[in-house]
Amino acid sequence: MKPNFPIRALLAAAAMLLHQAATAADIELRLHGSNTLGAKLAPDLLEAYARASGFQDVKRIETAPAEYQVTGLDEEGRSFAGTVKAHGTNTGFADLMSGRADVWMASRVASVEEAASSTALGDLHSVEQEHVIALDGLAIAVHPGNPINRLSVSQVAAAFTGKVDNWSQLGGPDRPIKLYARDANSGTFDSFKSMVLTNGGQVAASALRFESSSELERAVAADPAALGFVGLSSLKTAKALALFEGSTLPLEPNALSVATEEYLLSRRLYFYTTSTARPEVRAFIEFALAQEGQSVAANLGFIAQRIFVAKETPVPGNPPGYYDVVASADRLSLNFRFRPRSSVLDSRALRDINRLSDFMKEPGNRHKQLRLAAFGVHDGQGSPFLVLFSVNDRVDHIAQMLGNKGVATRMSRGFIDGKSSVAAGARPLESAPNERVEVWLYDPKA
Repeated sequence: MKPNFPIRALLAAAAMLLHQAATAADIELRLHGSNTLGAKLAPDLLEAYARASGFQDVKRIETAPAEYQVTGLDEEGRSFAGTVKAHGTNTGFADLMSGRADVWMASRVASVEEAASSTALGDLHSVEQEHVIALDGLAIAVHPGNPINRLSVSQVAAAFTGKVDNWSQLGGPDRPIKLYARDANSGTFDSFKSMVLTNGGQVAASALRFESSSELERAVAADPAALGFVGLSSLKTAKALALFEGSTLPLEPNALSVATEEYLLSRRLYFYTTSTARPEVRAFIEFALAQEGQSVAANLGFIAQRIFVAKETPVPGNPPGYYDVVASADRLSLNFRFRPRSSVLDSRALRDINRLSDFMKEPGNRHKQLRLAAFGVHDGQGSPFLVLFSVNDRVDHIAQMLGNKGVATRMSRGFIDGKSSVAAGARPLESAPNERVEVWLYDPKA
């Protein structure tokens, strides 16, 4: 007896499911971790990568809260399956360690402890495994009608730890401060703790906690008493405050201040992979770092790693020779930085060497000249001349690396300053961010 129609339909459906299961791993990418990255950027990158790789009928569905699946088929019948699980930076590290994820999405740098505990995966801080996907500023957000426009980082810390609990104590109206914060699994929360709560303070128990940055931002924008923090890319209608500390100038998070990482709460957003990542994982990472992937990041409000020229007037207070370097020059949107307590360029800087080389080889830039201003910090221990020697050695090394790529540097100088505030916005909270090399562009035809 022939099977009836329902049975035939079930058999056909089973055959289709078997076919899909057999081809599901043709290209499979699993991205776990940060909600800042996973809410929009990661799914958008997966969609763009699938289309760029020849897949058609690319679709995205939300399979669970903060979880997405991106699928597609190409003309040869191969299938694409990308999954995103965005439950916080800390969850992504655990999944990379266990093999449940191909890419760890992190809205902070991997900690020393995480790198030490994952040596079986390779060196997380190497350029092969640590990928700065975009830049973001941690915005201190208030209601648009709040009359306060700037705060010191210390004032922000005092408010979030409950030492200050009324806006009148910060120069605002007589109104209790209502705190909004991300949840404990969030890399955004980890960034806030490391950059603001530097003395080990804890966010007050009264703070409302959110898994989603977007939901937090909307809540802040609707509450005149609110004080919260979100990534700059999540800022829509709430107001971001300018931040300062000590003698530094108040800076708002914007394209230049975040790209150069001089805004006090600038941060990098990372994709981490293992040393044995599959070829398709490596190909996806390269796509995300290239022009098309960076365009996806820019369209979502992140600061893409594209070099641009900015008109900037050098502020007073820098070492005298600094003004010889930057005279009649324009600022480029990158600073070369180093691994902590090291003279080795960090993973972003190593990529920036190539980006700057490509930028200078563009037809409109070939006649222009690069100038480098390097800064180091003398902490009062030992000889300042040894520090200056090290700083000049660093800048000479960068000039040599650029020269090896056919890009000449016309002027490079090193400077030290014991105040850790050698330029507008240089972060005074720790010395490492001040150990940088600024890049300036001079046009002899101008």
